[in-house]
Amino acid sequence: MPTNQFTVGTAHPTTMPKRKPTKKPSRVPRKEPYTHQRVEIIGQRVRDQAVRISALARSIDDAKLEQVVIDGHAMLVRGLNQIDNFIDNASRAVREAKSAKAGF
Repeated sequence: MPTNQFTVGTAHPTTMPKRKPTKKPSRVPRKEPYTHQRVEIIGQRVRDQAVRISALARSIDDAKLEQVVIDGHAMLVRGLNQIDNFIDNASRAVREAKSAKAGF
């Protein structure tokens, strides 16, 4: 019977040594409480990013460039979709909180 580095002296030549369980990284909670101030900070960050993107568009236009190949297109689209989804979820949460507060 051939032996290998894992099975020397055992009856099962294909048995691999058991791996020790690894700790899973802690996950960000799916839902988190947001205050008015926290949403304002996020809104300001999005406004700042919009200003930067507008400046890029203006630079392309001013330089009379027909197009520019930019890496990260798929990442940008996913991020924009995530922002849209977050806004939809936040709007729903605000509506539900208002209804609960009003006693409906």
